[in-house]
Amino acid sequence: MLAAEFLGRPLLAGEIVHHRDGDSTNNTRENLLVLPSQACHAHIEAVLRREQRGQPFLFPELLRGVRREASGTLFDNVLP
Repeated sequence: MLAAEFLGRPLLAGEIVHHRDGDSTNNTRENLLVLPSQACHAHIEAVLRREQRGQPFLFPELLRGVRREASGTLFDNVLP
């Protein structure tokens, strides 16, 4: 609900809100990222978990705006 309020529109069917820091209670704009689907969200989570285990991602530029240390707001990081 907060993501929809921040965006100024309801979330589209299938859109998922990702919490960059992994804390689902941290609903600040800077921590929220709207993803186009659950499949996209699952993929990003899997990549981030592998990275934490020391397995680097082959194309890190594809995770622009997703990483936990990324800056910006929800508006800057709505992925297509």
